[in-house]
Amino acid sequence: MNIRVPRFARWLSIAGCLIWSVGCATHPSLLPARVDGVPGGTYHVRASEHPATGQKYDAVLFEIDAASVTLDVPTVDLGRGASAGYYQAGMRPGAVVYEIRDTAGKVHGYLMVPSRARVRVWEQTGNGGALVVTMSDVENMPEMGGNGGGGGGGM
Repeated sequence: MNIRVPRFARWLSIAGCLIWSVGCATHPSLLPARVDGVPGGTYHVRASEHPATGQKYDAVLFEIDAASVTLDVPTVDLGRGASAGYYQAGMRPGAVVYEIRDTAGKVHGYLMVPSRARVRVWEQTGNGGALVVTMSDVENMPEMGGNGGGGGGGM
């Protein structure tokens, strides 16, 4: 059986691919650099709390300029003042720090996360240039696969 795709549908799919690629180019993903620690200084601090892990924090964001970085998980505003060491004590052992920079190379802050976390930074073009940080904690992600267990039983 020979199925022919109408010319309009072909052009529509090509246009969709072009729009998608332009959309990705306007929101480039940046790979943050792992650094030895948070440099001394005063930062605006936001933390993702997670009491189920047995530790106080899942992630701690140290912003140089308030509202220049958004962490895409629920956070608590902890204000300014405490040192990075204070927050590191509330993390799981082996926490690491990532430096958060924009495409121009300006440092906007530092993110302290578990060592196995995957961190990405996205630069927004329409929201005052704020950076969005996404993270996933590999240690707490559910395992894939399994028994297959299936749908619900019916009556």
